[in-house]
Amino acid sequence: MRTQSKWLGAVLLALPMHGVLWAQGDAKSLDEQGMAQMRDGKFFAAQELFEQALRAGLPDDAAKAMVEAHLGESLAAQRLYDDAIRAFESALALDAGNREAQAGEVRSIVQSALALRAAGDRDGALAKLVEGRKAVPASVELMLDFGIQAEEMRIYKDADAALAQAHTLEPANLTVLYALARVELDEQKMPQAETHFREYLKAKPEDASAHYGLGHLLHMEIKDDEAKVELERSVTLQPRQTEAYYQLGEIALAMHQDAEAKADYEKVLAEDPHHGGAVTGMGILAFRAKDNAAAEKYLKQAVVDASDYPTAHRYYAMLLDRLGEHTQAEQEMTLARQLTEEQNRLAHGYEIQSPQ
Repeated sequence: MRTQSKWLGAVLLALPMHGVLWAQGDAKSLDEQGMAQMRDGKFFAAQELFEQALRAGLPDDAAKAMVEAHLGESLAAQRLYDDAIRAFESALALDAGNREAQAGEVRSIVQSALALRAAGDRDGALAKLVEGRKAVPASVELMLDFGIQAEEMRIYKDADAALAQAHTLEPANLTVLYALARVELDEQKMPQAETHFREYLKAKPEDASAHYGLGHLLHMEIKDDEAKVELERSVTLQPRQTEAYYQLGEIALAMHQDAEAKADYEKVLAEDPHHGGAVTGMGILAFRAKDNAAAEKYLKQAVVDASDYPTAHRYYAMLLDRLGEHTQAEQEMTLARQLTEEQNRLAHGYEIQSPQ
């Protein structure tokens, strides 16, 4: 009878429970079985084994932290990022130097932030990255992702601080360097941005977007001859890059090289017929030439395509005044002034309290 009971117990222990084999043995054995399940792509089975290992008891905090990190990996593999983050944070609370937990938390936070951003929750994505930077303050990857997200949301000061810290930690990281140059350009920190764009281009001279960025910066500094060199290099590397042609058109317009400006704007509009800046540029050229019909056509379109662009409203107001439409002209000019004031107010972006 005793033999039969032992045989029955062995059978019961081999029966599946909740999708996993109920495993005997100590926590180390359970952890090893969980890792085997991970390698086989059976992430829920692995999760249950890691949870059993934690309940079974572990000899010290370092061992418990390792199993918590493994649990986090199994949860992250199931895209349960918030649960994974909690597991990784539990691991780090036990062993702050656990590299697997640090790396896993960074990956989970980044993936969670990307999911929030894809769902349209940019504030939530940024908050997730702030949370991650507090938990893993030395992570260059989190600094970079935070900086890029903050820059897109016009939170320039915090983006600059995060990217500058990342650049200090990894000066050879070109992705960080390029992102830092971009946010410095947004902040109109021209000397720093120019230095970083040029440093980046020494390493990656074939990057069309970086040549565009430097060209745009030089145009803002009214170094138009140098700007043209960079912008022309950009379109040589990437001929369909409309923004570089637009900036070349703006330079030609400022230098009263109207035929050249028109050719550049037309290249933009061939790719993007509703590019508000290029449509405005065509309207300005027609206004200069006193071709009122063409100017009206372009500028009327411009204030629709680029409703927040002060220059479009300003030139449309000037055209309306020329055509005797004084009341509407004054309305457009008032709107142009309001938009200019709003842009000036937002030029330095917003600010949040970043983790130290």
